[in-house]
Amino acid sequence: MADTRRFLRENAVLVAAFVLPAIVAALFMLATAIPKWTVPLPQHDLLLRVERYESPPPDVSVEFAVREGQIEAVVRPVVKPESPNVAVVYPPRWTLLLFDHSTLQIREVPVEIPRNIPAGELRTVAVAALAGRRIIQGDEAPDGYKVVSLNTGSGGGGIVNDLFGMNHRFRRGMAIGRGGRTIDLELPVPYRDSYGTIVTIGWMSGNR
Repeated sequence: MADTRRFLRENAVLVAAFVLPAIVAALFMLATAIPKWTVPLPQHDLLLRVERYESPPPDVSVEFAVREGQIEAVVRPVVKPESPNVAVVYPPRWTLLLFDHSTLQIREVPVEIPRNIPAGELRTVAVAALAGRRIIQGDEAPDGYKVVSLNTGSGGGGIVNDLFGMNHRFRRGMAIGRGGRTIDLELPVPYRDSYGTIVTIGWMSGNR
């Protein structure tokens, strides 16, 4: 015991160099674990829209709008100039993504979009895959979860490596959180590697 005390006194700086980072890491692990134990998982799906790029560009543009709690696609023809020397300005074409709270996964929502529309015409298309469900617009769900990030980082070596910047990589994704609990969610291919804008539409209610 005496030898141990003498060693600690003589090597206090060396001991602190190893002990203090371990204490900090333990505190961070505890701070991360407590919300997971006390905050329940999300109870609502989340609807997003993300920019989609196609090659060659499509002949129609697609946006999404919420009307009386229902989502619909707004489809317009792309107006092309008569002169071939004038560049065509293609508006963004949006795709729907749905976060499924039961699986904690994000998937694309299929929408039947017409390929061609006569010039000057506008069409609205119901999203059959979400029929019977209502959208609660706003950043926060009824259960308190909200989108806290649209780009998340992922460390390959756990919280200690995250703290000291080791094995850190970046991926395209999103995160939702409530009361200190954060859930990272990865976007599906091909949106995971895209730099298109992601916009929150709202949280879903009703049966799937």
